[in-house]
Amino acid sequence: MLLLLLFVGLQTTWAQKVVLHLTGNQAVEYDISQLDSISFIEGTTEEHEWVDLGLPSGTLWATCNVGANSPEEYGDYFAWGETEPKNDYSWSTYKYCKGTNDTMTKYCTISDYGTVDNKTELEPSDDAATANWGSEWQMPSLEQCKELYNNNYTTTTWTVMNGIYGRMIVSNSNGNSVFLPAAGWQADAIIDGTGGYGYYWSRSLYTTSGCDHALYLDFASQYIDWASGYRYYGRTIRPVRVKNVQTVEVTSITLNLTELSVKVGETTQLSATVLPENASNKDIKWESSNADVATVDETGKVVAVAVGTCTIICSATDGSRVNAKCLVTVLNGNSGTLDGHVYVDLGLPSGTLWATCNVGANSPEEYGDYFAWGETEPKNDYSWSTYKYCKGSDDTMTKYCTSSSYGTVDNKTELEAIDDAATANWGSDWQMPNYEQFKELYNNNYTTTTWTRMNGKYGCEITSKSNGNSIFLPAAGYSIDTSLNKADSFGNYWSRSLSTDASRFARYLSNYAGYISTSIYYRYYGQSVRPVRVVKK
Repeated sequence: MLLLLLFVGLQTTWAQKVVLHLTGNQAVEYDISQLDSISFIEGTTEEHEWVDLGLPSGTLWATCNVGANSPEEYGDYFAWGETEPKNDYSWSTYKYCKGTNDTMTKYCTISDYGTVDNKTELEPSDDAATANWGSEWQMPSLEQCKELYNNNYTTTTWTVMNGIYGRMIVSNSNGNSVFLPAAGWQADAIIDGTGGYGYYWSRSLYTTSGCDHALYLDFASQYIDWASGYRYYGRTIRPVRVKNVQTVEVTSITLNLTELSVKVGETTQLSATVLPENASNKDIKWESSNADVATVDETGKVVAVAVGTCTIICSATDGSRVNAKCLVTVLNGNSGTLDGHVYVDLGLPSGTLWATCNVGANSPEEYGDYFAWGETEPKNDYSWSTYKYCKGSDDTMTKYCTSSSYGTVDNKTELEAIDDAATANWGSDWQMPNYEQFKELYNNNYTTTTWTRMNGKYGCEITSKSNGNSIFLPAAGYSIDTSLNKADSFGNYWSRSLSTDASRFARYLSNYAGYISTSIYYRYYGQSVRPVRVVKK
């Protein structure tokens, strides 16, 4: 009854009172002013505050969770060994397994649970505290967690701070304290146990039973202890640092190459120079932004896989977030680049060279930007009222018109360079294809067309019969008014040719489920643009 009365009386004075619940029916009520003598900031490093609890190890505990701005905020949730929060916490999304709890790919000491590497503590690159706060911070070890609630050094009480339940841990030696909110945990897409349980990851693997578990600090109203749980669970993190430890962060990484053009199957060795020379942790990691185009191993060796572009990223692992990048362009024997844009020779009679990406895209499967016919910039609303070359309706064309029924006649039937989205965005060597180039592209005397998927996106792959080269046209849909329609079903690509039947229409290429043809559409529609060039350079 006493606990209930104190709780009810507190609701009108959250800003002034904190109730510390001890064991049984005991409770102690503090004014916020009193807490100055119980919990105060001992120091800061950059924007993160820490407290010295006088612990034998010298461990300094942060006052907030990762992702929080005050001691009582829950902050972010992390799977063990992951450094970013996410929406779904399960084995299927866990970074260091192949979808099940017996397929661990890192931090494993038992072969029944995956690939053995005998790593039992998180490396800095996998430590959410280090990755988010910097190299002076890390997740606590199990021993540091146990020291935190050792009653020889601290007194821990279940309490409320600004309306949030949690544990207040007060130093027996100097009276300083930290508050750990009962933030619960996240499994799948659901956060559970808030206000009742606090689960805080340590950096230590659980090796006694199974490597699918890691160790964490576990508390509720009646207890505080350590426990083990599945690594994929989302739990909170309270960083620690050690008193008087001086670390030197990485300040720069320089690669031997910042741009690289290679042909499919070729390999290139990248190397990195890490500064300063006396950096505490000079370890680096290599990643590819698109492994379907080029891969990179732990030594920086790049292997070209398929035509396209990607970025190789070399990152420091000390939490400094310093990185360096190399742009990789992968070509085949009949490919090339111009102004940073990759093209393919399909062996067509006209000599037309087709770009591998849409305007506004960085890879073949990306949709890119949408343009009204004759406009060179994307926009939010595609309608007659916003169309550049009319006065608000389909019979008031002000340019590109062959009949007075549709506006002012100028008999222009092909886009001028100034109105060509390919030329305007990529340069004078590029232009939108004309009607004849589209018909040549899917002429079955020269090419074959296949409805397929690339990196999860549906579209049409067009393959040359003469040399085997190909391009992929994603089904990017089209924009009307403020809505994108039929994405992943239809691919609509503007030509630079006006319709000769009615000047309110322009010609375009349409592909759907393997059916490909040319047709006409209202000029105000937002559609994709795939550039071409003719002169081989």
